Amino acid sequence: MAISGEAPAAPRLAEGIDAITLPLAAHFEELELFLESQVTAFEREVQPLVRYTFGHSGKKIRPILVFYAGLGPDRLPDDQLVRAAAIVELVHLATLVHDDILDGADTRHRVKTVVARYGPHAAVLLGDALFAHALKLAADFPDVTVCRLVSRATRQVCSGEIAQTFARKRFDISMEDYFRFIDLKTAELFAVSARLGAMLGGWPSAFCAAAEVFARRLGTAYQIYDDLTDFAGREERTGKTLGTDLQSGKLTLPLLLYLDSLPAAGADQLRAEIATGRATPQSLDAEMRAAGVYGRVRDRFFAEVDAAEAALSPFAELPPGAELPRLSGFIRQAIRRHMD
Repeated sequence: MAISGEAPAAPRLAEGIDAITLPLAAHFEELELFLESQVTAFEREVQPLVRYTFGHSGKKIRPILVFYAGLGPDRLPDDQLVRAAAIVELVHLATLVHDDILDGADTRHRVKTVVARYGPHAAVLLGDALFAHALKLAADFPDVTVCRLVSRATRQVCSGEIAQTFARKRFDISMEDYFRFIDLKTAELFAVSARLGAMLGGWPSAFCAAAEVFARRLGTAYQIYDDLTDFAGREERTGKTLGTDLQSGKLTLPLLLYLDSLPAAGADQLRAEIATGRATPQSLDAEMRAAGVYGRVRDRFFAEVDAAEAALSPFAELPPGAELPRLSGFIRQAIRRHMD
């Protein structure tokens, strides 16, 4: 299937996440050292779980947003940016631990999930402990703005997950509902990451607002991509358990578009299969492709990335405005790598 909306030439076309993080090597070295130093803040019984979670934390897109949005002319790491990056990473890791419990996922980042390794009781409490520690670190900033922004984002992320949980196997969910859910559960933390970075980097308020819009639209695009991989992805490429959205009855964008494309009888039959757990990604993959669903999902994905980059275009002369599109280029290529 041909892909529209591909990114232009380098540096916006990244070869992979390493190409994105390479200019931030010093920042990530400081981040890893800081996170390792935080392990001992937890009780000794909890420390192995925290260390295991830190050791399998994925791409660190939210810290990348903090670092690039706060990038100064000297391009050197700053202690406040490192702490902010650690905070958003802790919140994100806490949500992943809880998500894997809710979804019954066994694998993430090609290793066992915390719930698969340590059980649901320990996993849910570990997620709570990570949330609490993130807020403790946010409260250590002399300005209450950081704590206020992180607390609000944490509440919004959890609210989005609750809203989507209550919406499982409900077939009156609209497209507007779907985008509200993903704005809360995913885009909000992207947005606050960029806002914190730009604010702590000392950039003008106009750029802080633009960086937040960029990250919010990018977060929406990333969740659309993630929802598409649940049907069209391959576990050996994504490194995590797939099909959990459908199994749990989440109506994500691919499924909403496919239901909308079916005649009434076909849509009723599919709803019955979803409600009874008989529908599988394998059984729907070819049908969705044939119906053009994946193409429509990709179109919306690229529209969000385009809007993200447009928000930054007036600030291309600033170091963050020039570098943040590296991340949108990487996310554009994610669909190509996992779905072609």
